[in-house]
Amino acid sequence: MLGDGTSIAIVDDEESIRVSLRRLCAAVGVDATIYASGQEFLVALDAGGVAPDCLLLDAHMPRMTGLEVHQQLVRRNVSFPTVIYTADDAPEAQARYRAAGVAEYLLKPIGADELLAALERVVTQPRPAKDERLGGVVAPAASQSIRTPVSGPAYGRSR
Repeated sequence: MLGDGTSIAIVDDEESIRVSLRRLCAAVGVDATIYASGQEFLVALDAGGVAPDCLLLDAHMPRMTGLEVHQQLVRRNVSFPTVIYTADDAPEAQARYRAAGVAEYLLKPIGADELLAALERVVTQPRPAKDERLGGVVAPAASQSIRTPVSGPAYGRSR
């Protein structure tokens, strides 16, 4: 269940999106830490940062895409459920992310209810044993992609 100590890392290059997503998480009792880039997130993990229960990751960012961030985590053998959000509805884009093992692939604009439901799905999935090095978990490859009608506040309309 979301809340009750759930921690989520949010990585997005747009400050307004990061702030909005953090506020949404706070409203439902989720501890959210925000990062302006994939590099910033990876540096925080390398510096001994606590691994989140879930990673909420924008697909399209300068310097390092969401896919590249996810692939870096996999190479380091540190993985937790990753939720990708993007405006790219091309089947081949979704296939690339699915092949990399992301838990959810969400299409913008994303309604608050749909986003929270996706986060709930991934944080409540049964998980393999913990990776003791960073306290993270190795997540199973997962579920479905959802196209979300806009209901309530929408996040990520600009892309």
